[in-house]
Amino acid sequence: MKLAIIDIGSNSVRLLLATYENNIWYYEPKQLWTTRLGQRNSDGTLRTESMEASYQAFTEIKKLADQYGVECCFGFATSAVREAYNGLEFMEHISEHCPMEWRILTGDEEAIYGFNGALGDQLNDGRHYTTIDIGGGSTELALGNKDGVYWSRSYPVGAVRLQSMSDEGPQRVWEETRFLWDPMMIQGEFGEFIGIGGTLTTLAAIDLGLENYDGTKVQGHKLSRETVEGIILNLRYMSRDERLHVKGLPAGRADIIVAGAEILTSFMDAYEVPHVFVSDQDGMEAMARECERTYSNH
Repeated sequence: MKLAIIDIGSNSVRLLLATYENNIWYYEPKQLWTTRLGQRNSDGTLRTESMEASYQAFTEIKKLADQYGVECCFGFATSAVREAYNGLEFMEHISEHCPMEWRILTGDEEAIYGFNGALGDQLNDGRHYTTIDIGGGSTELALGNKDGVYWSRSYPVGAVRLQSMSDEGPQRVWEETRFLWDPMMIQGEFGEFIGIGGTLTTLAAIDLGLENYDGTKVQGHKLSRETVEGIILNLRYMSRDERLHVKGLPAGRADIIVAGAEILTSFMDAYEVPHVFVSDQDGMEAMARECERTYSNH
């Protein structure tokens, strides 16, 4: 069975092509289009430019899905679409460019899918884990074990949303978000903090100095609090052109990566987290597994 899973986020639209064969998943490398749906108009609606960029992305995704032989195409939208007055209208229009089933996820759903996608089989050790997913428009935390997620939060802070605040000066994002985080009640033996989403995978790619993004190298990479702070200090005073020469930093994230990294340091300080392990797998893989189960039961 061949699937296409599409994540319609605040910074980018991402595509995961996957094949399920003989009880094994084969995932193609994720592909990404920077559309900036999170930069909305002052009245909260999605901007025409961002919507047009998204429609263009979906036209290309349709071609790629057809070439791959996709039988089921499923899209899910997160905070940018969730909060926009014209979000529903935008999603209905997308299907004209790429026919698919779609859902607009709540913040809690987004947190739970991210947790399930990142941790999968790792939960068999019986320990409890927390995932942090710093997106363009929101940040999700989920805490759980093999029985599922029992605590989750979605906060309206993201790399696109807080970019202008970050540009105001060092510590602005940290100060703004430092007391945002709710107490986390861990109900058993704790494993690790796992970081997912574009901010985290980009920080890992920068730390690894990857010329080209490679999810297999990013998977499981350990990022310490000091490393993240070092990346922030290194990038903060660079011009955009200088940032474009940093290995591991894609053009579509050059202007927002510092804001995203500052949200991460605020989180790490609030919960006294010395390091996070980065996962290249996230809610997209969880969504693929759910689609496969739904269709095999029909």
